[in-house]
This record gives sequence, structure tokens and C-alpha cells, in this order.
Amino acid sequence: MRNFNCAIIHIPKLYKENGRLYSSINYCAAGLFSLAGELEKSNFKVKIIHAGVEKYLDKSFKLSDYIKLNDIKFLAFSLQWHAQSYDVIETVSEIKKINPNVHISLGGYTASFFAEEIMNKFPFIDSIIKGEGEIPIVKLVKALSKKNSLDNIPNLYRRKNGEIILNKEIFTAGNEQLSSFEFFNRDKMLNFDTYIKAGYIIDYDRNFSVKNSPSSHNVILGRGCSGNCVWCGGGFNAQKNISNRNYISYRSPKSITEEIKNLKTLHNTEIFRFSFDPEPNNRIPLIKILNAIEKKFKREITAVYNMDGLPDKEFLNAFKRAFSEKSLLLLSPVFADEDLRAKYKSFCYTNKQFETVLDYMENLNINSEIYFSLMPSISNEENEKSKNYGNYLKSKYKNVKEYYIYPVEIEPASPWTFCPQKFGLKNVKTKFIEYYEENRGIEKSFESDIFTK
Repeated sequence: MRNFNCAIIHIPKLYKENGRLYSSINYCAAGLFSLAGELEKSNFKVKIIHAGVEKYLDKSFKLSDYIKLNDIKFLAFSLQWHAQSYDVIETVSEIKKINPNVHISLGGYTASFFAEEIMNKFPFIDSIIKGEGEIPIVKLVKALSKKNSLDNIPNLYRRKNGEIILNKEIFTAGNEQLSSFEFFNRDKMLNFDTYIKAGYIIDYDRNFSVKNSPSSHNVILGRGCSGNCVWCGGGFNAQKNISNRNYISYRSPKSITEEIKNLKTLHNTEIFRFSFDPEPNNRIPLIKILNAIEKKFKREITAVYNMDGLPDKEFLNAFKRAFSEKSLLLLSPVFADEDLRAKYKSFCYTNKQFETVLDYMENLNINSEIYFSLMPSISNEENEKSKNYGNYLKSKYKNVKEYYIYPVEIEPASPWTFCPQKFGLKNVKTKFIEYYEENRGIEKSFESDIFTK
């Protein structure tokens, strides 16, 4: 098995602007490390490769050359975000031409949701793992290495006798399994020390666009969500559709604190990012995690925590005890208008409730940033209300460091893709090829010679 070499690939969105090359979507999906970890536990040699980081460090780097040089026999490409669609497919197509015998599999939310369409339109893709992949990827690679049947591998779309089929077996990770997965290991990724400093945008014509950034890393607390926010492709119904997940799983506090310790001691990680608030009416599991972080690190950790719901006093007290004064809570009321908020956001609240929480955060000296959204079909008048409300909150509270108003894209599997008329939407994309065409960019993407011209 050690001779059946594997690689897990992240492809950013590549684009050109004013004659310069850039990439966005540079953050890898969190599951790449756990996939690599499970393969390594089964004695397969595996590396995670960030195509953008490799091109930043070496303009002549090509995945197809790396695959040949390292005798890679299995490639797993992450297609998590729809903005990657064109670049992933272009890169895979070029690699398959040069390395026709390598098995290429896709995974991630976008690949999972559009799995059958993708495999129909792009015959050079051999399989897609639909939903959670840690156990399926190990079973798939074992079967390929032994030339065994792929019949009983969970969550697997594959080709058989000229047809595309989805195996009946299903895998989703519970608490114990999730806690056993390794979501960080510096040795799994090529040039991890560069990746950890990469921001949302990489400028390939600027030598220090990565190296001067502060180091940060996402810490996974669990999987699942109890809400169905209209714009979100990762809510309860979406995850049930994509991953067969109809429950919430939490990692153990011990597994999380050990991961933070490694990030802190091995890489001097400056910012730890959390984005998990699946049950605002039951934050006991999250508070247990925060209490464990407090006990282990005694407020030496700087956190940026993105919350879906309105934090309660018990959570805020635990946050204050766990993290440094520089830490931030990111709060998203979405709209200033309460009726619109109730229509679009699952975990909604009134402005009075929101300001009561901000009062309490002010007393605790917890810093925050506030996020509003620009939604399709929402009037400029409503957007102006959000702007005015943001200005009001920033002037009223010294701990509200900033507010932002960002446009929201329509995500695959989000509720409004299934009933667009309810939200005044027209021409909503329902097919993968529409996302592929929308994100059309540089031909051959990261296998192009454009970097060395």
C-alpha cells in the first residue's frame, strides 16, 4: 500500500486583473487534513497540495509533473465552493491528458450536490465522493490499490458498465469518529508554512503578498446545523441532501485543545478562527469546549469566532474567560429590518435583543464586528437602512470595531434555489455547468503556461 501514492489537491480560483495574476478561494476546505490523516493511518503515502501556494513559490510548478515524478496513482480534488468550478475542471482535464492512468476523484459540497451532472459532462472524472469522505476515501483507495470491486464503498458515485451509479452505503461521522480525525498536521501539506500565511487573495506578481500576512488557521468544532438560512448552502436541509447528515456532531474538547496546542507551538499561529454555532438554543457543547480552552491556555489564544445566532450571557462569559482581549466575535444580523431578518435568517432576533447583547459585551469588553448583507431583490432603501444601523451601532458601542455590508451569492443547495419566486429571484442557477461558465477564467488554469510567460 505504501507504493500506492495519493495526493489531495486544492485549486483556487485563478483570474487576471489589470495584467496581473491573482487567485481567490485560497483557504482549503477543513476536511482535507482529516482525509489525508485517515489515508496515512491505513499506510498510504499522501500529500495535500495547494496549487496556488506552489505556483506562488515556483512559477514553473505543474501538478502533472509532480504526479509523474512522485508516481501518484490516486488524486482527490476538493470542489467545495462553486467559484472553484471552472479551475478545478480545467486543471483535472489537463492532468488526465498527461496522466491517463491516475484515478481522479472529486469531493466537497459543490461536487457532491452536482455529482451526477459533473460525471455525465466530464468523462475524465472517475468518481465523486458525495458528502463526508474520511471513511469512503480509505475504502476507495484500498479497493483501487488491490484492484477490487468498488461496490460497497459508501457515498461513492462511480462508473460501472457505462452507467453512473451511486452506491447504497452511507457514511456520516458521529462525535467519536469526528474526534478521532486529525484536522491539522503540518507534515501532510506541501509548504504548509507558506499556506498558513496566505490570505483570501494571492498576488502572483508580488513577492511578499503571502509572507507578510499574519498566520491564522481554522479550528473545526463539529459538523451539522439546525437552521436553514435562505442563502446558505450548508444548512440542515442542504447537509441532509448532500451528506445524509440529519444530526449535529461535536469534536471532543481534548481533540480540539490538542490541535490548538500544535498550531500554537509548531507554527506560532497568531489567530484561531472558529465558525460553528449550530444550535443557538443549546450551546452547552460549545461552552464545554471554551472551558477546556480556558483551562489549557489561560487566555493566551486570540480568536475570531463567527456566530450564526445571538450569543447568550453564558457563552459570552465563557468566551471572555477563554480568549485574549484582542479576540473578536463576528455577528450577522443580516438586515436592519427585523421582518426581513425573520424571513431570511433562521436564528433571528429583534434589534432590541441584539443591542441588549451588545450592551453585555461592552461590559465584558468583548470586541465585535457586525455583518449585514446585500441580497438579490432587496431594495436600495433596505440596504441604506442597514448602513445607517451599522453606523449607529458603531457610534454607540466602542467595542463594535467595524461593520460591513457584503453581497451574498446564491449557493447551490440553498433554500432560495428551490423556491426562487418566494424571494423575487429570477434566472437562478440550478445546474453545475452554469456555475462552471459563470466562473470561466484562464484556460488550463493552474496547468497553464501563463505563469512563466
